Formats: sequence, structure tokens, C-alpha cells
Amino acid sequence: MKHFLHILVLTLILALPLRVCADTVTFDFTTDEGLKALGIEKPKQGKAANLSDKGYTLQDVTLTQKKNNASTPTRIWNSKGNIELRFYANSELTLSVPAGKQITSIIFTGNLKSTCNSGALNGLSWINNDSVISSVTFKASATNYINTITVNYSATQPTKPIAKVNCIKELKTLASGTKATLTLTDGNEGSMARVLYVFGTGNTQEAYVRDTTGAVCFYGINPNVPFVSNQHLAGQITGEYVVENGVPCFKAIPNVTNTSLLVIAAPVTEQAVQPKEIKAKNYLDNTADWVCLKDQTLVDDALTTQDGIVINNRFGSNEKYTAPYQGAIIDLAGIVVPNSGRKEINPIYLNSHRPITFVIDEEKAFVLPQSDITDAAVRLKRTFSADHWDTFAVPFDIEAKDLAGAKIAIFTKQVKDNTLIFDDKQSQIEAGKPYLIKWNIENSTFEGITLKTTKPETVTSNDGQYSFVAVYSPKTLALDKTERYLSTDESLNYPVSADNKANLLKGLHAYYRVPATATVKISFSSTPDAITHPYMLTNKAMKVYNLNGQYVGSTLTNLPKGVYIVNGHKLIIK
Repeated sequence: MKHFLHILVLTLILALPLRVCADTVTFDFTTDEGLKALGIEKPKQGKAANLSDKGYTLQDVTLTQKKNNASTPTRIWNSKGNIELRFYANSELTLSVPAGKQITSIIFTGNLKSTCNSGALNGLSWINNDSVISSVTFKASATNYINTITVNYSATQPTKPIAKVNCIKELKTLASGTKATLTLTDGNEGSMARVLYVFGTGNTQEAYVRDTTGAVCFYGINPNVPFVSNQHLAGQITGEYVVENGVPCFKAIPNVTNTSLLVIAAPVTEQAVQPKEIKAKNYLDNTADWVCLKDQTLVDDALTTQDGIVINNRFGSNEKYTAPYQGAIIDLAGIVVPNSGRKEINPIYLNSHRPITFVIDEEKAFVLPQSDITDAAVRLKRTFSADHWDTFAVPFDIEAKDLAGAKIAIFTKQVKDNTLIFDDKQSQIEAGKPYLIKWNIENSTFEGITLKTTKPETVTSNDGQYSFVAVYSPKTLALDKTERYLSTDESLNYPVSADNKANLLKGLHAYYRVPATATVKISFSSTPDAITHPYMLTNKAMKVYNLNGQYVGSTLTNLPKGVYIVNGHKLIIK
């Protein structure tokens, strides 16, 4: 029992200050008890009782009214037993508390059509915006029908000093709810703030701003010179730093925030802002910034990456946004905007940088889309060389204008003496088809293409014995000599073991399916009906001699024109 009383006493001691600091009063105009508490006699049905000018007080809150030039005085109406307070256009209703106290919020029930002289009114709710306000006046813009008015008030709290910070990094060290003056400096030693992206208008506008130390969202700040991407910012601005759902914001304070001391200038010689490339593990270090994360695999239909980051097209931009799909690998660019506990990227297209770039990596499995994706960007993780032929296949068309300097060949389906005939006068590439290619390029990106649902194709010879087979994903080749690959020394080889994945062909390539006992060669001809053999590639090691019997090497590369003996066969290089 003593233990219980001890806890009870502590509870009462702790509770009493709370009762002193915060109170609630409700003016109820709908009940006999509510009217009696105000000293108002309930009007008869269909009648009204006008409010006097003396005011009505409950606890520390006083309600007064002014008719001004309204046509009808403020009154209590009884309409068929429904009782309510009515005040009319141009009349005023004031709620006040004595000195040493402040009104924190006011909540109406009924139909309120009024403006307020201080704080912020949103629908039926009024708040003081962290200002010390002891009196609030509501001026009617039309007839108001009020059932109850609940006033929350407290003892006046000491005004906190306004913090002073010199960069966004310092701003983000403040406690949420802190008022601050942010100074942004220009020049080589300054914070060099830039506007990244602007979304929305008016009191809910979001302007994402980055300096050399970090990024923040300017919220509800409406300068005379509208915020636009790429602008420089310098000077001073006062607002309230808050963290809402994980998003760092610098919010406008009514009657305090202005941009008169903030210089907003378009860039003159500077490059346009670009996304900051980050790793997924650094997501929370870059909130409110425009970032790019590369090689993100989408693990579900909710567009979640392997690192738990969700793509949310919250800004609703359709410009250059191509929706990805489960299994796709992408480069993702957008604003880091956490949503409570969820890590989100809101994609944007800005300064020619795509929000979604599909990645096809020769080292990883590729998942085809369920339907064609138009106007897409695709980055290939693959290196080509102009010094030797290589195999190639992709799930999109590549036009001639994007193949500058490339030499391309296709299998003609003709075979002569175990020699596969290729036509090397091609100028473009079609989705799914296997090719031979010479091209000096690495990790190229293709813009404005259609990523197709086309599966990799197999081109089979007219006699049905030989095939040229395209693959998008890595492929394990058979060890029975029926599946062969083109090596960098331009010979056809077959894998002899699976050790260290020696029989693994990379994606975005093609392989040859041939009879196991065949000595396979490849020839090139621009006119398949009149085949010539400028050189041949075999699966054996090459031994090249001139006509004098002198050994000249194991490759045909860079040999001058003439007649040679290769593996016992005469070969003419023209």
C-alpha cells in the first residue's frame, strides 16, 4: 500500500505542472449546458438570441464579437431544435487569453467561412505557427454556422533565439523545429548554392537546393524571382528547419521569411547542375539531393532495388521517364526523398540526364521486358575492339548513325567445305540477331531506342548443320565440341573443361553450333554467290609460312598482301 501511495504522489506531482502549462476550453452552442455556462438563455424554436458586446468567458478564454457593418448581429439560432452560433459577413469573432498566456490552437465544428488576423487557418483548424499569440480575430467572409469552438492555450513560452548557420550542412545539424538564418556565400571559398529542382507552386512549393556541403528542401518559400533549376543562391534567408518524414526542409515562417536579402541569379558560364553519383549505403547522407545510383536491380513489382530503395514517380513527370520492371538492372537518377521509414528516390529528368537508364551487363543475366519500352536509354557494359572480330547481339535496333566506325557482318546461311560464309557489308543491327562486329567503343549508351521483347535468335545454315546463336545473358557452352566461340585471336575454339568457368560465354555475344567432328572455318564475302576467301579462322592453332618456307607467325593480322601457307593450305591475302 505504501508503494502504491508513493507512486500516486509522484504521479500527481508530475501531472500538476502539465495542468498549469496547457489547458483546453470548449464553447458549446448546441446544448442547454453549453449556453448556460456562457450565461445565454436558450432561444425558443425558430427564434434567435443576439450576443451582447460584453463578452463571454470560460476559464481564461474570452469570446467577444463585433457587428461592424454586417447586416445582422451575431446570434444564437434555434432552428427546429438544432442550436448554433451564426455570425455574418463583415462581422468579427475574437478569442483571447490574459497576459502571460498564449493560444496554441483553435478548432471549430460546423461551417466556417472566415479569415484570421494572425497564425494560420486551414479549414476548421487554426494554429499559431510557433508565434506568441494571445488574441485571434476571425472576420466572416460569408455566413458562419458554428456548433463548437475548442481553444487550446498554455503559459507563454520563452522565445527561442534564431540560430545562425553558414551552410546547409550546419543547418542540418539543428534540431527539427529550430528557427534559423541561413547564410549562403558565393565564390571559390563559398558554399556555392544551386537550385536543383522545383516542384509545385505557392505555399507547398518544394525547391531542392544544394551547396558544397549538402542539400535541403526550401518549402513554401516564394521569392519575387521564381526558383528555377540551375540558379545560384547567395545571401541570407530566415526560416524554420524541420525534418518531416525524414525529409530535411527549410520552411517559410509567416510574416518572417522573405527573400529580400537573397540573391537569385541564373548561371552565366557555369555548367548545368548534374546528379551526384552515390552508393546505396550513403542514401541517408544525401537526403534532398539529386543523386544517381548505378547498377540497381529491381527485385519486385513495387520497384524496389536490391538495396531496399523504392522508385516513386511522385513528381509525376512523364518526360523521358520510362517505367522499369522487375528483374531490370538500371541506373537511377532522382531526388532523395525519404517517406517515413522508407527509402525513396523520386525520379526527375533534368539537364539531359535521364531518370532511368537500362543496363545490360555481359556479366549478368538479362531479363526481357514484358512489352516494348519506347524512347528508352540503354547502357551496355561491354568493350569492343576495332582490331579483331567479335560476336554481338542486343534486344534493340541500332541504326547506322549510331554505329560510326563499326564493321558488321551477318551469317548468310551458306556453308562451303565446313566454312561459314559471312557478309561484312552490313550498316545496322536488328534486335535479337547475332552479328560479327569490329568496333572501337566501350560501355556505350544508346538514347531514344526501343527496348524490345525480342528473344535472341538462332540463324541456321541452309543445310541445317551449322548455326550462329545469339545470347543476351551468360551461357554455359557444351564440352562435346558442338558449341564453339570466337576468341580474340580470331579463331574458333571449343571449351575443353568447366574449370574456372572456362566454358562460360559472356552475354551480348553469340556462339557457333556445329558438328562435333568438323574443322570449322569462317569466310567473308560481300557477294555470297561469288565467294572469295580473304582469310579463314579455324579452331586449330595457326602456323603461317611464306612461299619460301619461312615461319611468319600464328596470326594473319598485319600481314602484307601475298600468298601464304596456313596449316598446310594455300591462302591469298589481297
